[in-house]
Amino acid sequence: MKLVAVALIGVSSALILGQNQNFRRVLQRRSSQTEEEVVEPVVLTEAQESARRTKLEFTPTKYFFGRVSIYLGPEFKPLSEVLDPSYKDDSTAVAAVVVESPFGMIIEESATVPGKIEVIEVSSDSNAEKAGILPGDILRGCTAMALNIQKASEEDAGFSVGLSEGKKSRAYLPTDRRNFDQVMAALQSNAVANGGPGEATLVFERRVNPPQSS
Repeated sequence: MKLVAVALIGVSSALILGQNQNFRRVLQRRSSQTEEEVVEPVVLTEAQESARRTKLEFTPTKYFFGRVSIYLGPEFKPLSEVLDPSYKDDSTAVAAVVVESPFGMIIEESATVPGKIEVIEVSSDSNAEKAGILPGDILRGCTAMALNIQKASEEDAGFSVGLSEGKKSRAYLPTDRRNFDQVMAALQSNAVANGGPGEATLVFERRVNPPQSS
C-alpha cells in the first residue's frame, strides 16, 4: 500500500553526525540591574557558505556525478556524500538545498523508482516552491535532529528524535529504502516547535538530461 503524507515538516542509526567545530556562542551579560542576552552573528566558513544553498541548482553532466555537500549547521563541517543514480541512463543529477520549515510539499513512496521517496505536489508560494523543488524530484536524504545515545565505545551510535533528555544535534539521514514514517519523523524534527532549527537540508535527484542510449 502506497503511503502519502504532507511534508509540513524517532530516527535510527542511519543518521550521520557532522564533525563539530568551535564557533562563537550566545553570550549572557549580567548586571545588578538587568540581564541581557546578546547573540553574536554566526560566521560561516567558506565551505559552509558554499554548502548552504537555498535554491536547487542541478548541473547537467555527460555522466552521472553523485557527490553532494550537505549543510549541517554552523557548528559542523559540511558532510560530503556520494550517491548512486536512481536510473542507469546518466539522465539525472543530485543537489542539496536548505529549506525553511514548514516545507509545503507532498511526498509519497515512488511508484516508478522502488525504495525511493518522490515529491508529488508542491504548494504555491511555499518554502519548497521558493527553493525550486518540483513534482517528480526524488528525495535522497534529509537532515534531522538526533540525540546521540551511544551505549558503549565499541558500539555504533544510535539516534532518536523521541527522547527529551540530552543534547540533540543536526544529522543526516539517507532516505533510500527507508521506512516512510521514519522519513516523515526526520523531516518533522526540523520544526522549531519540535526543537529543530526551523530548516532542513534536503537532497534531491532530478532528470536533467535525455536518457543515454546503451
